Amino acid sequence: MAAAITASTKLRLIRIEATPTQATVVFDDPSGIGTDLELEFLSGQFMVPAFLYNIQLRSLRRQMEMQLAAAHKKEGSRG
Repeated sequence: MAAAITASTKLRLIRIEATPTQATVVFDDPSGIGTDLELEFLSGQFMVPAFLYNIQLRSLRRQMEMQLAAAHKKEGSRG
């Protein structure tokens, strides 16, 4: 869903937060439309061009992997 929202440019991606086991995508949602976008996505009504979705999906996956690896490394250095 984050890839579709990012591809649509309806919300601006602020950051990706990560713990060693989970990544969270944070969007700027000043108008409060995030819940409506989620419902549209889940119902199949949220459409974006496939090539834009694919680009964003790969980009977000890469960013999440980097954040997760950094969080895992940080936690490992504590112990």
